[in-house]
Amino acid sequence: MLKHFKTEFSFVSRNILILLVVWAVTDFAHFLPDTYYSLYVGSLGASPQIIGSILSASLFVTAFMQLAGGYWADKLGRKAIIVTAGFARALIYLIFAIAPTWHLILFGEVLVGVVALSLPAMSALVADSLPPDKRGLGYSFSIIAGVTSILSPVVAAALYLRHGLVVGMRISYLIVSICWLTSGVMLLELEETLKPEKIEASLTCFLREYPKALKECITVWRFVPKTMLRLFLIFTPVTFFVRMCTPYYVLYASQFLKVNGVQWAILQTAYSTTFYCLVLPVGKLVDLFGRKKPLILSSIFGALGIMLFLHGHPLGLYFFSVLSAACNALVFTAYPSLQTDLTPREYRGKLMGFSNFSDCLLGSMALLLGGFLYEASSPSTPFVLLFVAMASTALATTIFINEPQKKEK
Repeated sequence: MLKHFKTEFSFVSRNILILLVVWAVTDFAHFLPDTYYSLYVGSLGASPQIIGSILSASLFVTAFMQLAGGYWADKLGRKAIIVTAGFARALIYLIFAIAPTWHLILFGEVLVGVVALSLPAMSALVADSLPPDKRGLGYSFSIIAGVTSILSPVVAAALYLRHGLVVGMRISYLIVSICWLTSGVMLLELEETLKPEKIEASLTCFLREYPKALKECITVWRFVPKTMLRLFLIFTPVTFFVRMCTPYYVLYASQFLKVNGVQWAILQTAYSTTFYCLVLPVGKLVDLFGRKKPLILSSIFGALGIMLFLHGHPLGLYFFSVLSAACNALVFTAYPSLQTDLTPREYRGKLMGFSNFSDCLLGSMALLLGGFLYEASSPSTPFVLLFVAMASTALATTIFINEPQKKEK
């Protein structure tokens, strides 16, 4: 049995082990303030539309950092970018802890968007470190590190009850800052997976090379299979609607479903527990039976979950949490596995940079639209549109996506 265990998890290299520890620490930290983020920013004077605009601004900046991030990840290598961003985050989250009004939250979110330059490098490093026959299990194993976030809503609720919303959130952001400082030190031990080119790394060089980065991240589609383009075109729209709804779940639940702060924390805990119980079995499923079927199931579960959320029955809300967790466990494992199968190593940074760019740019627009629809149309409108998008994605995946016979290494 021990021999079988070692064989199954032989992909856990030095890099993967370090990242697992970092994700365990930072996922726990991030989910603390995420639990009541919209309520916190609202208490600092922001309306629902302003909350959407703040997150929109962050994603807008993130989008344009992705193109440069993907380009530089394939030029400078992965490690230097990841380490620098880790230490920068430790400083940035102090801004959230001291913000007297939502205006400083906006400034902090813009800086979060800037350091998101590291996301393509992180994605490429993980992809480089996983063997083709273990990608499903590998991605699910990397996600399972975030099991620590199951405790986050519980701790957030305890801080909320003991110190109130604002002080509790400030303490949460201090914890986030400390966790990123610790993680930055651990990231120094990563091993580079790509031989860096000998080029100047400076702000001047960054600005000079940006047009070239933009061009190469767009033309990368000439070097990947058409299935990768279809995968991108199918899942980008549904991500738009997911982004549109994200800040408004807690607002809708508290305003219209009469869910209080503690009940919301319990629902979040139910989501996290289900997600982390499923993610490893799902990873094995993806390796054994392929990527396509899990992707279809994820969209079906997502659509069913939204229906239950809108219905608002107390028991139905728990099933909403479970179905949402199943949806995310499937898509977070199957999508990157198929993306890596289809993309040669030397193009992964650029392709992931472009994918993240599109996701964030459209997400920025989605958050603005979501805030407008929530206030000007009906609070339920964003969620109805997400339901339609989920159902359409399941159908499109069934018709247009085929798995490759030979996987890229």
